[in-house]
Amino acid sequence: MANGLYQTEGIILDSREVGEADKILTVFTKEFGRLKLFARGTRRISSKLNRFLNLFSYARFDFVSGKESWHLIDAEELRNLDSILKERERVKILGKVSNFLERFHRGEGRDLVMFQLISNSLDFLGSCPPEFLRDFELIFYAKALVILGYLNEASFPDELTNLVEDTGFRPEFLPLWSRRRKELYEAVRR
Repeated sequence: MANGLYQTEGIILDSREVGEADKILTVFTKEFGRLKLFARGTRRISSKLNRFLNLFSYARFDFVSGKESWHLIDAEELRNLDSILKERERVKILGKVSNFLERFHRGEGRDLVMFQLISNSLDFLGSCPPEFLRDFELIFYAKALVILGYLNEASFPDELTNLVEDTGFRPEFLPLWSRRRKELYEAVRR
């Protein structure tokens, strides 16, 4: 790890309590990919960072390299995700996406395309009609598996290739997602 102060935006995917007042955060960041940040004393009521370090917070993170890990020194909320976090089904999907990234993403290292997919997913998830949430989750997995190299776009039927070739979620594709759910599911499960 190089010395210096680093700053990036990201979303907290996981938070683990350590000791009396500390946390280890898993954050997917724009410039550094998936990082583990040690957040000293942030569980104390008096901590100025406490309110920015909730699960699925989208924030700016300042951190430095420590002896064996990255150490968080500052954070500031950049995007309010209340429209997503107040609905149980949407939070459940975020949790599954978080587990997926923890399992399949390689970890540290810039991954701008995956970060863009996550950012676009947050935008879309906040406004996605409830009847399409299941389809949204499946299309996220398909897009992510293509980005990560586990799937090739050629493994999808022609009409579905449009769905997975970019990081966006376009509302006009919602009816197509539902009609072609089974084919998409089969392509992802291969």
